[in-house]
Amino acid sequence: MSYNAKKYFDLTYFLGDRVPNLRSGKNKKAWRPGNKGGVLGALWNIGRQKYTIMLVPHSEKQTIHFQVTFFTVFFVGIILLALLTGFLWISLDFSDKEVLLASRSRDLSKTEASLDSVRDEVGQLVVSADVFKESVNNAIGILEFDENANNPTTQGGDLSSLLSIKQSGQGTLTEITDLKALRVTLENSTSALENISSILVGQKDLLSDIPTRWPLKGVNGWTTQVFGPSIHPIRKHWYLHRGLDLAFLYGTPIVSTANGKVVKIDYDPQGFGLYIDIQHNYGFKTRYAHLQRQLVELGQPVLRGDVIGTMGNSGQSTGAHLHYEVMIGTQLVDPIKFLNMAKTNSPTQQVLSKLQRYQ
Repeated sequence: MSYNAKKYFDLTYFLGDRVPNLRSGKNKKAWRPGNKGGVLGALWNIGRQKYTIMLVPHSEKQTIHFQVTFFTVFFVGIILLALLTGFLWISLDFSDKEVLLASRSRDLSKTEASLDSVRDEVGQLVVSADVFKESVNNAIGILEFDENANNPTTQGGDLSSLLSIKQSGQGTLTEITDLKALRVTLENSTSALENISSILVGQKDLLSDIPTRWPLKGVNGWTTQVFGPSIHPIRKHWYLHRGLDLAFLYGTPIVSTANGKVVKIDYDPQGFGLYIDIQHNYGFKTRYAHLQRQLVELGQPVLRGDVIGTMGNSGQSTGAHLHYEVMIGTQLVDPIKFLNMAKTNSPTQQVLSKLQRYQ
């Protein structure tokens, strides 16, 4: 007997009590050299082991039983685990999409709210533009412009049509079109406003040099005597009253009615008392008489509205009042004709009041 055979029989004898049927030779094939062994062989043997599953009904029906191997249980478990993992992944993904959808829904609600706000702003802007157009047209009519030549809506159309804000059949908001039309309208209004502005600037400069401002500062006073024939309040005979008498409180500020230069300051005890003469452009001269005191010097330039003195009772006077005269060259004229130009309902004042809000 060879040495290797002897070693094999000795190992078989030694493991006979530890490995059942080893001596009888039933498992010789499993342990025969050259067959699968080691870890893989052990796993293979474990995987091929069979398990019996029995379903025992509570009734007298026949018991159901079937056998499965460990491999079957293992692979079914892997499939179930994969299905569970996939279900969890899909659930989480669906939950994330729900959160995203809710966020998008909130954003959409905010966008719709912002769009409603924009729509309201556009509506208000259109209303303001319509008022603006009406004011411009009124200003043009007041200043006697040719509206056909300076129509601010030649290309933009009627602004009132912008008030009907609707939505087109394709769902496109028409506010964009309205805003474009509004922009064209306002751009076309520029030329008319420039014409109005140039005329107003010219009229403002003209009015600043013409004695049209009320001579009492901040008050109207009472008109006690007008220009023209009248009975002298002291001498009691007919005479030509050369100006306008305005009565108010003693010391009321007196202002220059136009831009000019102080050319005379004098005192006439038998007539005007303390008086001031101011020379203006275009041959105008104004006189302010019966003053309490003077607040300017001879040769001093003054602007329209500058305080030149205070109301008094100097000279021949029956009480505190201002005697105000206007001359063109050497010709006396009725002051009230020029003071009416400064009233709030004059054309220039109407234009200024209507356009002041858009400056």
